[in-house]
Parts: sequence; C-alpha cells; structure tokens
Amino acid sequence: MITALAAVVLAAHPLGNFSINHYDGLTIHRDRIELLAIVDLAEIPTLQQPPALHDCASLREATRSQAGGQSLTWRVTDASATYQPGAAGLRTSRLTCRLTAPVRIDRPVALTFANAYRGDTVGWREITAEGDGVRLRGSTVPAQSVSGELRKYPADLLTSPLDVREARLTAEPGDGFAASADAPGVDAVTRYTGLLADRLNTLIGGDRLTVPLGLLALLLSLVLGAVHAAMPGHGKTVMAAYLAGRQGRLRDAVTVAATVTVTHTAGVLVLGVLVAVGSAIAGEVVLGWLGVASGLLIAVIGAGLLRSAFRPHHGHGHGHRSGGVVALAVAGGLVPSPSALVVLLGAMALGRTAFGVLTVVCYGLGMALTLLITALTLRRLGTLTLAGRMRRFRPYTAVMTAALVLLVGTGVTLRAAAALI
Repeated sequence: MITALAAVVLAAHPLGNFSINHYDGLTIHRDRIELLAIVDLAEIPTLQQPPALHDCASLREATRSQAGGQSLTWRVTDASATYQPGAAGLRTSRLTCRLTAPVRIDRPVALTFANAYRGDTVGWREITAEGDGVRLRGSTVPAQSVSGELRKYPADLLTSPLDVREARLTAEPGDGFAASADAPGVDAVTRYTGLLADRLNTLIGGDRLTVPLGLLALLLSLVLGAVHAAMPGHGKTVMAAYLAGRQGRLRDAVTVAATVTVTHTAGVLVLGVLVAVGSAIAGEVVLGWLGVASGLLIAVIGAGLLRSAFRPHHGHGHGHRSGGVVALAVAGGLVPSPSALVVLLGAMALGRTAFGVLTVVCYGLGMALTLLITALTLRRLGTLTLAGRMRRFRPYTAVMTAALVLLVGTGVTLRAAAALI
C-alpha cells in the first residue's frame, strides 16, 4: 500500500544543511527479508530536489543483495514522504520505503546487502540487521539503530558520521540477538553554538520580524561568525600568525579582516543564488572544490614566502608581504559557511532577501573580528619577556612562518580533496 504525502513537525536537521542521510534496517524471517529504507534530506537537498514516492523504485534498483549466492528480488510494499520545519524557515524531508524479498532460511545461509541509492552525497549511512525466528551469526552490522532510524543522531558522531554501506551475515534457523553501543555526549562549545544557531534560524524563519528581533538576529550572526572562525579546521589563525611573525602593521590586520568579510559574503551570495535557481547544483560539491582551491592558494603563498625567506631582500619586502596578506585573506574567506548559506536561503524563501544579505555580512564581520583580535594579540605577545628570551630565533621567524603556511595549505587541500573522493 502506497501512502500519500504528509506533513509532521520535527526539529531542524542536526547533521548539516547539505546532508542526505540513509538508514537500512533489515529484518530476516524464515521465508522473507523485510527492508525499512529511510532517506533523511536536509534543508538544501529538500529545496533542490524534494522526495517523491516513485523514488522508492529508484532505491529498489540501487539495492544489491544476495542470499546463498543468489540475487534477491525486492518489491516495494509501502512508500511515504514527509516534511518537517527546518532551519531559517526551510524544510527537511524524509522518504520512507518498505521493501520485501523472498528467501528460505532452513539452513545456514550467507547474506550480503548494499544500497547505492544516491551514493555520491555526503551524510550519515547506517545499516542494521535483526532476526525474527532466525539466528544471525558473524553480522558486520548491529541489531539496533544508534540514530533511532535517523530521528536522533548521536551527538558525538555529528562531526564524523557513520558511513556503513554494506552488510554481511549468516542466517540460520533459531533465535539470536545483537547489542549496540551507547553514544557519549557532545562538548559544551558545540552544544551552545548549536543553540545559538537554532535561535538565529528561529528568528529568520519567524512569522514576524520586528526591529528588536532583527537586531538580535544580526548580533547572533556576528557571534556565530566569530565562533566559526575560531573553530578547528579554519586557516584564519594561520593568517594572524603570519601577520605577527612578519611584524605586519595594523593596516595589514585591518586589510585581512575586510578581505575575509568581503570574500566570505560574496561566496555565500553567489552560491546561494546558484542553489536557489538550479536544482542540479550540488552545493556540497561546490564547497568541496572551493576548499581545494583555498588550500592550494594557501600552499602556493607558503611556497612563495619560503622562497623569499631564503633570498636577499631588495627593498620590496613589504610589498610582497601585503600581497601575501591579501591572498591569505581571500583563501580564508573563499569557502562559504553552510550555516550562513542556509540563513540566506531561508530569508530568500520568506521574501526577506535584503535582511538575509545583511545577516551574512554580519556573519563575515564576526569572522573578521576574531581574526583581527587574534592578529593583534599575537603581535602584542611579541613584546613580552617570554618572546624576548626567544630573540635568538628571530632570524628564522620568516622561514618558520612560511613553512607553517605551506604545511597548513597542504593539509587543507588534502582534506578537501579526500572529501570529494
């Protein structure tokens, strides 16, 4: 029986606004295997390509499974799609497909299962298997879902989601049970940052946006941008270290802050327009390639600085430094923040495009503020007694700074490239 589309109210998506998440729950009976396949789409995939009931047929075609070396033939028995309120007035969605395949378990039978449906997308992938009247041996997957069938993701796994794409086990007549592990909690910084982001999304997606609420939303965006710049995985502090190590002037620090703001805001606006008007634009892929470009730019700058550190100066050192500062700032702001992007898309969907743009600008200003404070703090540390004791390392400062920039740029490139593979 195929049920109609329905609407339910759940919380905003916790695993990222670009994610498409998969759960496959296998139940093995004596005469059949039942599959509960769930696809949980975050805000941007829902906006670009909302789920349809006929997608269960595509999922069935993407399923590869065998019992005793023979391919199983799946049949869709039920399909439903629901929508939930998401971040910034956008929606998330949930496609549920129930399938069944005949099988005979009257002796030990080796089973394999894999689901390649929308396999090129980022997100959570989980498989479970349990027996009903049969015993399971050697299963590579647990019996219970650690995410509550994509309803409650473990907090400690949000930054490193499960990626289980196949299952292997042996089923035989009898009874059996497999346990699953509990998940620990999340750190305080991530928890409170998430609460701030949820509050901002609520303000953006509210029915009424008064002047006080609008000012509060802009303040929250500024704070979130500042926290975002300080989180691991960002190269802004590398630029600040470069300014401090090369004895950059205050004007250099301000230039970096302004460039980061402009670059990040422009990136969010351009990607937001592309996602809004083109369902074929894979936002997470664009972000991945921008990450590669950002890493390569940082690495090239580091190589250039390393080369100039070993060459005699001819009076143009500061000009080269200023160019390197601007280029590093561009690299730092090149990759748009997904949270800022979803705020912009939510505001556009509600007819508040101008306010959405202003919010993104405040987000970039928050990032720039963190960088500016870090740069000035590191410059100040250079005058302390501890730094004075390390004065003997001053001739090597340029080399060490350049090597650090090169190392971080290489790391950013490799990490972004690995995510695209």
